[in-house]
Amino acid sequence: MGVDRRTELAALVRQQAADSEVWQEAELHLLERALIDRLESMGVAVTPDVAVALMATATLLGARVPEWGGDARCTLGEVALLGLRLLEDQNL
Repeated sequence: MGVDRRTELAALVRQQAADSEVWQEAELHLLERALIDRLESMGVAVTPDVAVALMATATLLGARVPEWGGDARCTLGEVALLGLRLLEDQNL
């Protein structure tokens, strides 16, 4: 995925998160820390590629996979936002 595609993906996720409530931001921060801790405990480096993979997975599933008995968009949105946060933390 080229740099322009990464920029487009990050912009899409950022736009979808624009109306987040303060409590959602706080909850996402805790989830981000837990994910980083888990990845590090498994020896996975938190890289821009990991961040983009999370966002790409969430947006792909959100567009193509039928939901199962509920609304999965919120969960997928969190996955995408985690990817974005990890990407922005890398300052890339």
